[in-house]
Amino acid sequence: MRLPVTELEAAYRPTGDFRLPHHSGSLLRGLLGRALRQTGCAISDEPCRAACLRPGLCTYSRLFDPPLPEPLPHRLLRGATEAPPPLLPLIPRPGETHADPLVLGVRVLGTLGDGDLQRLLAALMDIPTLRLGSAEDRMEIEYLRRRRERDRILEIALGEPRQGQLRVTFETPAWLTHKGRLHTAADLDFSSLFRHVYRRLTTLSSLYGELLPEDEARFPELDQLAASVQTAAADLRVVRWERHSWEREARHPMTGLLGSLLFDGPIGVFRPLLEAAALTFIGKSTSHGLGRMHIDVLDLPGPPPSPRPRA
Repeated sequence: MRLPVTELEAAYRPTGDFRLPHHSGSLLRGLLGRALRQTGCAISDEPCRAACLRPGLCTYSRLFDPPLPEPLPHRLLRGATEAPPPLLPLIPRPGETHADPLVLGVRVLGTLGDGDLQRLLAALMDIPTLRLGSAEDRMEIEYLRRRRERDRILEIALGEPRQGQLRVTFETPAWLTHKGRLHTAADLDFSSLFRHVYRRLTTLSSLYGELLPEDEARFPELDQLAASVQTAAADLRVVRWERHSWEREARHPMTGLLGSLLFDGPIGVFRPLLEAAALTFIGKSTSHGLGRMHIDVLDLPGPPPSPRPRA
């Protein structure tokens, strides 16, 4: 699997007594979305409409609400009503309500065209012109920069089959479901986590990168191996909150898991996949910053290969 990645970063300083909400992803995504509508459509000089009349041609549509391509590039997308958005906001952890400066990162999966890049940069510059929620607080921009190379390639390969221990920490709530219900610490074993990770990586690679036949062919063997990895410790909690949609003046329930899981067993082969998923996020509402993970290898002899981006 191969996936292009581009990262931007902007820092803002609030001009008033502004505080982020406990879960800030929806607010920051909303600000970026509103600013991106103002920077104009990819085919005209007019601002994007509230409901895009030409989905797929507008920068906002491509990054925030992409249509499913025809024909579908992968069987996992059969029955889906929408494609996973390629834009991931890199937001503060829950509870970090005071950030001075506030650093907002943006990670885009897939090749980022020149026009989309310029409009995204313009949108990040325009955020200080927007009102923050119901208050009159605004922000001043301190800097805007691109992190690393544009469209660097994430090579997602397998590691060496070594025994060891590995900790997965959910830094933002991971909305992982099974049969319509949120996972709990009792049923989110390594096998379940691996399936979420592999489904996410294969889907994204088929849409925005390159998915090879052998990437799918190896799934049964990996799935069987994942079942032999044991959960050594689990410290997870369920969080629930609501996000407010300013466009629709509606509230939407949100949920997810925070905390960590410690796994023991033949985890060496899975390490690069988990590290790749730490970059792509997992679960629902990743475009709101949910599903960000951090991977710590505690005991794994030798340096197995990892999915390092290359220019």
